[in-house]
Amino acid sequence: MRLFVIILVTAAAIFLACFESPSEPVGDVGSPPGPQQWPMRGVTHWSSFFEWDETTTAAAAKAGLLIFPIDRCFSPDAVDIIARLRELNPDLKILGYLTVLQVTELYPDTAYLKRSLPWTLDFYRLVEDKWAWTTTGDTFHVWPKTIFLDPINGDGEADMELLTGIVDLLEEYTGNWPEAVDGVMHDYFMYRPYVSPYNDNVEGDVDLDGDGIPTGEDEDELAVFLRWQKDYAAAIRSRLGADFIQIANGRVPQEDDELAGYLNGIFYELFPNMCWGVTDRTGFEKLLANQADGWLAKAHGRTWSILTNNTIEYNNRFCMLSSLLAGCFYTELIGDFTFRGWTIDIDAGTALSGLTIEGKADSILTYKRSFSEGEALISFSPHGGRREWTFIENN
Repeated sequence: MRLFVIILVTAAAIFLACFESPSEPVGDVGSPPGPQQWPMRGVTHWSSFFEWDETTTAAAAKAGLLIFPIDRCFSPDAVDIIARLRELNPDLKILGYLTVLQVTELYPDTAYLKRSLPWTLDFYRLVEDKWAWTTTGDTFHVWPKTIFLDPINGDGEADMELLTGIVDLLEEYTGNWPEAVDGVMHDYFMYRPYVSPYNDNVEGDVDLDGDGIPTGEDEDELAVFLRWQKDYAAAIRSRLGADFIQIANGRVPQEDDELAGYLNGIFYELFPNMCWGVTDRTGFEKLLANQADGWLAKAHGRTWSILTNNTIEYNNRFCMLSSLLAGCFYTELIGDFTFRGWTIDIDAGTALSGLTIEGKADSILTYKRSFSEGEALISFSPHGGRREWTFIENN
């Protein structure tokens, strides 16, 4: 059974002090050091890129942040194209997409995996005795053909062997493939295990500690489950250094300051509404709160949050304008996480000011930021819906 938790976020209160002086800038949030061209693009491409032609490669290299599947990054077939991307854009940062506590059923042709996708084979073999099981003894598939891993041992404590093994493997691969990745994108940190609505072959309830009490009803088990994830992010930070970029999907990094402190960015899926039904204004204000200094750690002098959605004009343009105001990255998606080029053509130039807020939440609330080529603007109605989102070019 899929587990939903609905949250009512009231982040607007954070900004009430700003409303007393509506024309005063509130400062940069998440801005990079030094000159920077805006908007800042990010690529999320969660499939093979080995066959990209020069046109696609050159388009992807216009981004500052690029997310690929981690097993593709650590592949002999990726060396030339990654080198070409870095040649075209020496400042580009590449992250490996890494699922949290999940492993895909092993592809039967292990000879192919050993040759072309060694991470897939090594990761599977590392965790093949760490699968999670249900109260009826069924394998816990979170997605079809995707097995959930159990971070809790038989004594009800966090499985540090599993945690250390994954971090060891990541350290080994980054050492052997130093140009492959600059960090990882975690998908995703969670309060409780997720069961896909498309998965109908799991019998019984999830029970990670094996005490017969379903995970969703066991507060001690949920606490250990969350603790493991925090320790996992902390171990990567400790082992791979302050400039090894970690960004993460999920509610936890948006709400838990300890976890956020180990991370350098948040992956906002379905921004601004995320996956739990907040208004456009509330989602945007949550972004601003999370981008403020002190929530995320900086790597390479900045934070690395990225805004995504899957509707090319309505939501993707809103993501782009929000990224201008908040000082983070945006990506363009059309239905899935596959890069197909760029369609939103705005050159904001360089940032000239911090964020300015005008109006009040019970009427029209407007956010603005000035750039050398114009002004980014988003306004919201009293009920939190977006009213206007545009870039006004200089005459």
